[in-house]
Amino acid sequence: MRSHSIMLETRETGVSSRIADVSLHVAGVAPRSNWSFLKLAMDDGRCGWGELTLRAHEDAMIGILARMMPSIRNQTLDGLAALCKAYPGMPAGRAGNAVISALDQACLDLIGQYLGQPICDLWGGVDRAPLRSYATVNRSVKERTPAGFAEACKAAVAAGFQGVKIMPFDAVTPRTASSAEGEAEAGRAVQRILAVRDAIGPELPLMVDCHWRLDGDAARRFIDALADARLHWLECPVPESPEWHDCIRALRKHANRAGMRLAGAENIIGGAGALPFLAQGLYDVIMPDIKYCGGYGEFARIAALAASHDVSVSPHNPSGPVAHAHTVHVCAALGITEAVEQQFAESPLFEGAVRGNAPMLREGHFHAGTASGLGIAVDEAVMRGNPPGDVALSLSDPSFA
Repeated sequence: MRSHSIMLETRETGVSSRIADVSLHVAGVAPRSNWSFLKLAMDDGRCGWGELTLRAHEDAMIGILARMMPSIRNQTLDGLAALCKAYPGMPAGRAGNAVISALDQACLDLIGQYLGQPICDLWGGVDRAPLRSYATVNRSVKERTPAGFAEACKAAVAAGFQGVKIMPFDAVTPRTASSAEGEAEAGRAVQRILAVRDAIGPELPLMVDCHWRLDGDAARRFIDALADARLHWLECPVPESPEWHDCIRALRKHANRAGMRLAGAENIIGGAGALPFLAQGLYDVIMPDIKYCGGYGEFARIAALAASHDVSVSPHNPSGPVAHAHTVHVCAALGITEAVEQQFAESPLFEGAVRGNAPMLREGHFHAGTASGLGIAVDEAVMRGNPPGDVALSLSDPSFA
């Protein structure tokens, strides 16, 4: 089995074809969700796909891509791939880095197509182990009651996933977390979590994502209240800006004493972005996202740094089918052993918006498949039939994936 401490060096194709166009395709898939895909078209007719879903940032990404277009068009594939590797970060924040990451994904899709190999095999061998799966059920919860959460999680387990993750908070923020209102919200969250644990049994991994909604005291009380929940990990309990790092480190120790791990850092960009979280010992599990971490090479760099700090890697992957396919490929290439996330039952477009050979969920594991490149392409007619919605950008809801 491969080690996730390896580097994924860019493979050269040597093809003379040049980039004819780059376009961004956005579809509305749910009341609070748009998916954004990037198409990299070569002058010989081949196309590669990446995903850059970033809620409520579509206009910003379209503008960034338009500004970058003169430096992309007419490049060779090898030339663009080398640029993505050399400059995996941009000063335009996560929107700019989502564009760079999607370009890198699309390059790898095309490299695999030209070389006749699935992306996950570009670095040698087919000895990969299948990847354990878990379902994020937040967007498939019909009623945000304990019973509603329990039913959604039971459906995910019935579909074959080996674990579930829920987001049990609705409106609390760090400012209100220790108020009477915040404590009442935490009580409702605990009821939802315990209902899920009862529904799925005592052994199946259960993860809880707080979306940075608590303060330190509220997070400690929340951990204590979950002593009987047998959590696999607690994710992003408090904000992650530098002034919170001491708090996160203390919460990790508190969570570990309670028998659960602490996970987070889904917004990191490149190895440089991961290093503060790793060097300071903030998390047991770090969660790079292929959509904006800088692409395959930076994902691998983050995984190698995590391995050197004895920290596990589980990818953040709550978005559309293109990001999911790239996530499965990069995790298979690196031999990631933590479970891999998939957004469960958000939209039938997860299957309907793409054609080809998508990763399969079989016996609780994701399998990347053997088709060359990514294995799938976006159905542009389906995208045109599902225009993007007007999704609000809210300071009180900091999750943008």
